[in-house]
Amino acid sequence: LVDLFSNDAQQDVEELEDGSAVVRMDDLKSPEEEPDFYANMADEYDAWELDKIGLRYLDLIEKDKEAREERDKQYEDGLRRTGLGHDAPGGASFTGASKVVHPIMAEGCVDFAARAIKELFPPDGPVRSKIVGEVTEEKTIVAERKRDYMNWQLTEQIEEYRDEEEQLLTQLPLGGSQYMKIWYDERKKRPCAEFLPIDNVYLPFAAANFYTASRVTEVNDITEEEFHTRVSSGLYRDVEIYRTSQEPEETSPQKANNKIEGKKSEAMNIDGVRRVFPIYTWLELEDDPYSKGERAPYILMVDEISDEVVGLYRNWEAGDEDFGKLDWIVEFKFIPWRGAYAIGLPHLIGGLSAALTGALRALLDSAHINNAPAMLKLKGGKVSGQSIVVEPTGVTEIEGAPGVDD
Repeated sequence: LVDLFSNDAQQDVEELEDGSAVVRMDDLKSPEEEPDFYANMADEYDAWELDKIGLRYLDLIEKDKEAREERDKQYEDGLRRTGLGHDAPGGASFTGASKVVHPIMAEGCVDFAARAIKELFPPDGPVRSKIVGEVTEEKTIVAERKRDYMNWQLTEQIEEYRDEEEQLLTQLPLGGSQYMKIWYDERKKRPCAEFLPIDNVYLPFAAANFYTASRVTEVNDITEEEFHTRVSSGLYRDVEIYRTSQEPEETSPQKANNKIEGKKSEAMNIDGVRRVFPIYTWLELEDDPYSKGERAPYILMVDEISDEVVGLYRNWEAGDEDFGKLDWIVEFKFIPWRGAYAIGLPHLIGGLSAALTGALRALLDSAHINNAPAMLKLKGGKVSGQSIVVEPTGVTEIEGAPGVDD
């Protein structure tokens, strides 16, 4: 009270007739507590500077996509070798050839997911408490209360959490690395969770670790309605909407997965699906009074169609002078390996899966051909040079001179 009523704060105190006083605290807040610290900086930042930053990062995203094309092919190959999309590679191509697939790849994914979810998500919840230091009754009560509250969040409040984690665990053996995004949703007033497949997360070629990468790009495909909702809520800057009749380009694993799900892309993009890139990176912004031109973590959101920056947020806690980066994405690894990406079943048993499928198909094709042999049927006519392709189980006519019966 002495500090509040000092000479420096007299202008913030209004004395009333009854002897009471009204203290206005707005101007007494420290800079760390100002509400605009977490606001969208793109609304106030220089438009020309934003466009320059956005275009530079769009070029970097293209390079990051090219750097991991081979990785996407490995993931696609794993999806196809499960046989669930009826397009597993290999085998003969004649009419009636066997298309059977050995289930070793699919069985490995299902078996791993079933065992992992049982360990990671037991019936009473996944959270366990640990008391550091001396164990007292007071600490024990606090730890149990926190444990029970977080278990309630993960099992009841975040209703999609278990489903998203199960999706992640089925895909983890195929992709090697997969990701889970967790954030607080202001509209739902609760934490939310979303599974991010590896083909929707871009890392730089030089990245040695996911958490220390200079930038991490998330591919976020949303409908036009969702885009408007985010603009009205203030998450995105209000920009001119450019609508396109084409859906965003699908990755090769996404195309393989669409065959498994039986999905087909829309011709006219009636929902107005568009792509926004949330980029978790480090920037040096001279106009930011909090970082003062020092290298600090930010979240940059770029709309692919308009090439405009729709969001720019500080990605450290208010008052943190060390600018400690906040992580919103959690990495899951199947088998850690050298580099930023882990390895999965396509790397370990991809060749074995192909060999087993090929051997099984060859065995069935051999039995099929032996039980339904091909035939040559003589057809009368003029003799000429011929190249005949005889299909197994098929009847092929060949030309012959009149009177030739051999």
